[in-house]
Amino acid sequence: SSGINAEYGDFQKQVRREVLSCMQRDTTLETAFNSKLYKRTKKQSLREVRITEKLERQQKEEQKRKKRQKHQEFLNAVMQHSKEFRDHHRHVVQKTQKLAKAVRIYHENAEREEKKERERIEKERLKRLMNEDEEGYRKLIDEKKDKRLAHLLAQTD
Repeated sequence: SSGINAEYGDFQKQVRREVLSCMQRDTTLETAFNSKLYKRTKKQSLREVRITEKLERQQKEEQKRKKRQKHQEFLNAVMQHSKEFRDHHRHVVQKTQKLAKAVRIYHENAEREEKKERERIEKERLKRLMNEDEEGYRKLIDEKKDKRLAHLLAQTD
């Protein structure tokens, strides 16, 4: 029985050594960083390879489609911004032109009215001069503040 115990003890020591050796090997830095050492390589069937390739192709096509779509959306956004930019500035130019026209018309009308008023006063002055209404004539000259005519009248008096 002691022979069996001795063999059994040797066997147990051998198993312990193998377990410790495997544990040391599995906990080294190399195995910690290289997870492929733990994996068992699986033989893929031809069918699985084709399915995998088909899925990869579909994923690549989907990525390309999404990229093209995103690019098209970007181009559409640029075109829309360009259109809005042009429309805005066209509107600003039109508003500016309309305002400039309104100012020009206002000044033309004001000038025309001023000219009419000057002509009316001049006619009234000449009418009073012809009617020999010296007092009314002097009053018009004073209102007009025509210094040249007032000075001439003062000299003739």
